[in-house]
Amino acid sequence: MCKEVTVLPLDPVKFTAKACSGRQALVDVQLDASTSQYDSYVINWGDGQNSNPLTRAEIATQQAHTYGNAGVYSIRITGRYAAPASCETPLTASQSTLQTVTVSNASAQPAITKLITNSSNSISIDYQAGTGVAVELYQKDASGIFSSTRQRGTGSGTFSVQTNATQVQCFQLVAQDACNNAGQRSDEVCSLVIDAKAGNKRNDVSWQPYAGAISAGSQFRRYRIYRNSSPLITLLDRNIANHVDINKVECGTQYCYTLEATITGTVETVVTSAPVCVTGINGDLPGNFESVIVSVESGRPRLVASLPITGTSSSYTLVVSRASGSPGTFQPIGTVVNRNTFVDSTANTSAGSYCYQLTYLANCGLSSPPSAPVCTVFLGSQSPGSIDWTAPSPFAPGSVVNYTVEVIDSLNGTQREIQAGGNLRFEPPGLNDSESQTQKYRIVAVSNTGRVSYSNFFTLQREATILTPDAFTPNGDGLNEVFIAKGVYADRFSMTIYNRWGEVIYATSDKNQGWDGTASSQPAAAGHYMYRIEVQDRAGLKTVRTGTVLLIR
Repeated sequence: MCKEVTVLPLDPVKFTAKACSGRQALVDVQLDASTSQYDSYVINWGDGQNSNPLTRAEIATQQAHTYGNAGVYSIRITGRYAAPASCETPLTASQSTLQTVTVSNASAQPAITKLITNSSNSISIDYQAGTGVAVELYQKDASGIFSSTRQRGTGSGTFSVQTNATQVQCFQLVAQDACNNAGQRSDEVCSLVIDAKAGNKRNDVSWQPYAGAISAGSQFRRYRIYRNSSPLITLLDRNIANHVDINKVECGTQYCYTLEATITGTVETVVTSAPVCVTGINGDLPGNFESVIVSVESGRPRLVASLPITGTSSSYTLVVSRASGSPGTFQPIGTVVNRNTFVDSTANTSAGSYCYQLTYLANCGLSSPPSAPVCTVFLGSQSPGSIDWTAPSPFAPGSVVNYTVEVIDSLNGTQREIQAGGNLRFEPPGLNDSESQTQKYRIVAVSNTGRVSYSNFFTLQREATILTPDAFTPNGDGLNEVFIAKGVYADRFSMTIYNRWGEVIYATSDKNQGWDGTASSQPAAAGHYMYRIEVQDRAGLKTVRTGTVLLIR
């Protein structure tokens, strides 16, 4: 008689064992075409405990076991067939799979090592946890409850959080074990928010004291304030919430502050605020100018100032005000930045004197008192035979102790100096000197401290001088025989003699030749005759003189 039998497989059951928190282990079985034919399954947890026989449906779900002690355990799963007792054979190694797990009482505590506020809406968090330990980031809400940010990581890494970083934000890490159970929590770590306000020669830095919870195993170590990336001061008291910076606070300089808190425990945690910047204020008004001088150079007033010593800053502006003549109303006409000189290109120094005042403006807006006025020396002429100049001083402080008249020859450009002392008027000599009719002058003013200021150039032109007699006697006695014009500065000359009917009876262009009293080579009759003399000097100035002369026989 023949009988058909089925030979069943004895393949090992494949599974994954995971160690979870609280001395718990979890197995995840993966049945295949062979191992799913077993009628039941038994888990040997390695601590002397076996599970009850499990069906295929039961073994397909995760099975968990809690150990009485922490340690290393070998887990084995065996598949069985429902055969008669007479056919049952001992289990063999080929029918089971062995895996080892290490269980502990609690997982290692995760930690936040750095919290940095990057901007008004961004915070970055560095963290660390045990190898392979998953962590999830939690954030405290307004009601003080921590809720998940849904950011997860494993081992060590960095989280980036978009949040309102202008307010203190607190965070915590929660470890997730292999069984998806929430395990150890890190210490609470909170951000720092600082503020800075500029005062007179000081910057006031303030913050809310560190708000993070300190556990039994951790300790607040210090605050450290940085100014422009350099350490400024270290503070050890957690409850301190402000610092006054009076360390060389300069007007107009930007100061950026960052606050850092350090907490130590199983790891060191460093919390860094976002930087906050202010512009320094120095309430010292700039002092008075040491000196100011104005001089006419290249036809333009040029001011040179010795700046104030006190209340100055690394960057400054000079405000220049001008008045036409003295006294006058000063009006701003220009500024210069970080320079102590100014050239007034709009002034006409040949038209009059200009007075100036300077104001020093520090880069934080504080200004000095206006300087004492300084005025250009204006050279002109108030009478035909003199040059005159203005008295207001071009020096501040200081007065003029001496004037020098520079004479520039109009023909050859040579220069000579004449001391004028404290006079404001000079009458050039040489009224009979034909070379002196046109002269160029300049005044040099010298202060009581030896400083020098120049006036404008001025050319003095004196009218041609024409001298004629009222009568002449051409009678041959050798005295007063010729009517001739005398004078100086003549370059071009013409003389015309008229009779009573307006007829020309004599004319000459030679200034050295006169009328001898004849008309058409005949002696003219005695009586009055009219003349017209025209002279043009070297400067092109024309002078005409008319009159009558008495011819006596």
